[in-house]
Amino acid sequence: MRKRRKFYSGAVNHVYQRTLDGVQLFYCDIDCMVFFTIFAVCARSSDVRVLEICLMHNHVHLLIQTETMHELSHFMDHCTAWFVREYNSFAGRSGKLFKKNYGSAPKWDEKKLRSAIIYIGNNPVEKHFCKNAAEFRWNFLAYGQSGNPFSAPLIKSKASQYLKKAIKEVDLMVSLNLPLKYAQLIRMTDKLSPIEYEQFVDYVINAYSPIDYKGLASYFKSFDSMLHAMSSTTGSDFDIKESRDDFSLQAFREIISHIKEKMPLHAVRKVTVWPLDEKIKLYNELLLKTTASGKQICKFLHIKA
Repeated sequence: MRKRRKFYSGAVNHVYQRTLDGVQLFYCDIDCMVFFTIFAVCARSSDVRVLEICLMHNHVHLLIQTETMHELSHFMDHCTAWFVREYNSFAGRSGKLFKKNYGSAPKWDEKKLRSAIIYIGNNPVEKHFCKNAAEFRWNFLAYGQSGNPFSAPLIKSKASQYLKKAIKEVDLMVSLNLPLKYAQLIRMTDKLSPIEYEQFVDYVINAYSPIDYKGLASYFKSFDSMLHAMSSTTGSDFDIKESRDDFSLQAFREIISHIKEKMPLHAVRKVTVWPLDEKIKLYNELLLKTTASGKQICKFLHIKA
C-alpha cells in the first residue's frame, strides 16, 4: 500500500519530483526556461508561496507553501502535466516523463526548514555542477542578490533590435500570465549574440520569478548569512529519499559536445525519440568518445539499461 503523505496546513513543503527511470530532463537553457515560466505561471495562478526551486538534470527540488494538501497536489499535477505536454510536443515524443508520485516532506520545525533550504541550494554542489551554490543558475539563488548575475548589465537603449523585440515579447507574455514556449524561445534567441543571449536568460528569470527571496532569507540572519551557511555545510533532508545519481557534469558536457556536431543545441533532446537502432549506434559512439558510463548514456538517450 502507498504510504500516506504527511501534510500540515500552512507548513512549508520540500517537494521532490523525479523523471521515470532517472532519464535526462533538462538538456539546455531553453528546457529550463520553459519549465520555469510554466512553474511561475502556475504559482501565480494559485495560492502557492515559492521559497526555493532547483532544476537538476533529471529531477526538480521545490520549497513551497500551500494551505491544503489538495492545493499542493493540484499545483504539482497542473505544473508537471503542462510541461510534459510542451516537452513532448516539441521533442516529438509521447507518454509520461515524470514518476507518478512526487515526494514531499512538511517542514514545521525551523531547524529542519533551514537544513532543507541549504540542502536544496547545495544540490548542484553535491552533484559537482559547481563549487558554490550561488554559481549555479538554475537554483536561482544568485537572483536574490542581482538582476543580472550571469550577464553584463542590460541597457535597453543600447540593445540590438533582436534583443529589444525579444524583451518586449517577454513583457507581453508576463502581463498575460502565459509561459514561454519552445518555438517561441528558439525564435527569440536565434539572432542574439552570446552576450545578449545571457542577458536575455537573466531577463526572463527576473521577469517571471515567483520566488519570495525575503521570506527565504528570513530563516537566517540575512541572505548573505544563508549563502555562507550553504558554503559551510551541505544540509540534509532525511524525510526525502533522493536516489543516488551517478550523472556527472563532465559526462553531460562531453555528451552534449559530441551531439552538438550533429544538430543544434536546442534540438539535442530529440535524440530521445530516435529509432532504437540509431540510439544504439550513438550509444556506441558516446561510449567510445566520451568518459560517460553506459548507464549515464542510457539515461541521456532514454534507453532502458
